[in-house]
Amino acid sequence: MYSIESESLWSKKAEEVTTRKAMLDFEEREPFIVRDEQESFLSDDVSIMIAYNKKTGEHIKVVSMLLFTNVNVLPFSEGIPAEVISYLDPTIEKLYFEEKNEKPIIHLKFKGKKEIVLNNPIELNNYLSSGTVKGMITFTLAQEVLKDGGYLIVDEVENHFNKEIVSTLISFFMDGKINKNGGMLIFSTHYPELLDEYDRNDSIFITRNRDGITAENLSNILKRNDIKKSDAYQSGFLEGTTPTYEAYMQLKKSIAASLK
Repeated sequence: MYSIESESLWSKKAEEVTTRKAMLDFEEREPFIVRDEQESFLSDDVSIMIAYNKKTGEHIKVVSMLLFTNVNVLPFSEGIPAEVISYLDPTIEKLYFEEKNEKPIIHLKFKGKKEIVLNNPIELNNYLSSGTVKGMITFTLAQEVLKDGGYLIVDEVENHFNKEIVSTLISFFMDGKINKNGGMLIFSTHYPELLDEYDRNDSIFITRNRDGITAENLSNILKRNDIKKSDAYQSGFLEGTTPTYEAYMQLKKSIAASLK
């Protein structure tokens, strides 16, 4: 559980942004919304954006996949795009859901095999890999966010995925021809190689546990764009992102001692 201790919202017109670095620079500006007594009716873990969106009539779609971080169960779905299924597992000929007597029926057929009929989505894990199940969920929800705009939040995006699948997901959100409505992908990862998918540093935040969880914009730490981000992460240059050498040596000595 987290709580919001302070919160402010700044704004800037697009024509005022002359450089990427200046986009997030609000040093000379006053915030136009500050969390104060007017927002005291909000719970400690609720953002002032809830009140702001109600006031302006904004309705932002937020799709969270946090529940699927450790468990992959394909929810009842009337339509998983055939292209998504083929991309993740080309051996699948068809997969669809139907409802009979208020109970889900799942039809799964592999090419050259007899159709399999299941009554529980959990049973799909006996036939499909975790990556395939998670991919169907992720890309189907991503398609909705890319179509309507909004936010897709994924914790540990690399779980059950290889790098190519994650890179594909990221590339869809970075492609202006596909992402025409400003859909945003927010994800956490332990794979530093994914940092190299980005040209910019200001869209990456480094989280650390230093007497509490902190998140620092990479552009404040890494001033140069010509440094490979994954190298900076793995080398310990960013501090707090990799185990220390001393901790490594202590662990090695402990394991060596236990084997004697």
